[in-house]
Amino acid sequence: MKKFFLFSLIAASLAFVAVSCNKPDKTEEADIRRATNLDASAYDQWVYFSFEDGKATTCSYTEPAPEKWDVAFHRENVRTNGGAALKTDFTALAQVVAIPTEGFVADVQDSIIVDMSQMMQGVIGYAEAEVNPALNEWVTRDGMPPVYTVRENVYIVRTRENTYAAIKFTSYKNDVDKTGFVSFDYQYPIVF
Repeated sequence: MKKFFLFSLIAASLAFVAVSCNKPDKTEEADIRRATNLDASAYDQWVYFSFEDGKATTCSYTEPAPEKWDVAFHRENVRTNGGAALKTDFTALAQVVAIPTEGFVADVQDSIIVDMSQMMQGVIGYAEAEVNPALNEWVTRDGMPPVYTVRENVYIVRTRENTYAAIKFTSYKNDVDKTGFVSFDYQYPIVF
């Protein structure tokens, strides 16, 4: 009986150690979501995205924004819904292990291109809009014709409700290589 009890105790201890050593890493535990090919290619529209719902709504730049949204895309421009954002040095969502306490940047007023229909005549239409300086760094443009490069950085967005999302942009092109299509992986809400 003593041997059986001792053997059971040893077996239970080994099982506990084996289970605790095989704990999945943050990437396996995290709820990583994906937004693919959000069509932000039109100059006269914004694409509004809700982290919670994972849904996008497109509106003309002259229309009011939908009721529920967290970030919006207009070509390579990005804005928040009364929130703020931070560009991190991380290159993978799994590297985000805490919410930064400082460095967040709020949206600012800027001019965006809203009409390219008369570009060949030298006329480009602009409008004032709120954009986020940190998020606007997600893609770079160089040369003519332009070559777009998506930055490797992970961005943290603080929403209007003081919840947090981590975003890793993955593409600025759709499946047929057309620019203005935003794809990203994200984790929402970030909870530690």
